[in-house]
Amino acid sequence: MVYTLILALLLQGAGPKNLQISEDAKLKPPLVVPAGTKIVVAMVNTVSTKTSKDGDGVYVRTTFPITVNNEIVIPVGSHIQGRVTDIERPGRVKGKGEMTLAFHKLILPSGLTVNLYATLSSAAGAGVKSGESGIQGESTKGEDAGTIATTAASTGVLGGVADRSAKGVGIGAAAGAAIGAATVLLTRGKEIILTPGMSLELVLDRPLEP
Repeated sequence: MVYTLILALLLQGAGPKNLQISEDAKLKPPLVVPAGTKIVVAMVNTVSTKTSKDGDGVYVRTTFPITVNNEIVIPVGSHIQGRVTDIERPGRVKGKGEMTLAFHKLILPSGLTVNLYATLSSAAGAGVKSGESGIQGESTKGEDAGTIATTAASTGVLGGVADRSAKGVGIGAAAGAAIGAATVLLTRGKEIILTPGMSLELVLDRPLEP
């Protein structure tokens, strides 16, 4: 009788148990960085309208952490990889240099790689074309006008001294303007140069799930 009771108790204890999973043990939903989030980065390599070409790599590093729900999802030091997709050198006489960059890959310090879709929104020392990942260089129009005016004035004085007449001053000024214009024609506008450490700001075009 005693053995029967012990066996019954053992069999009861060996049966299946109803396991309860605590709320803390449940998997948390993935943290998603929403579209429109701004990411501040610094250039790692040098890119310029003078030396770079379409397809060249662009590498930047995050300088400020990105958080979601008080948790860091993109830490400082994360790398973002991109490429040059279009280069236009500044033209002669007028015209600004233009550079288009595309960013497509995020590499976290842990080594995890995530696809990324971001647009360049600002770059230190260069204007950004609205709605595109492009950088537009500064114009030299004002400087060009100054070059022509200065050359015309100095040459005009020389012409007046040589001819000692108002007519000589006029001829000298005209010749100076021609020389100034030729100088502008032979000189390109300002190149766009992004150097290591230069600050950029990217904006996510799509949500990011690290």
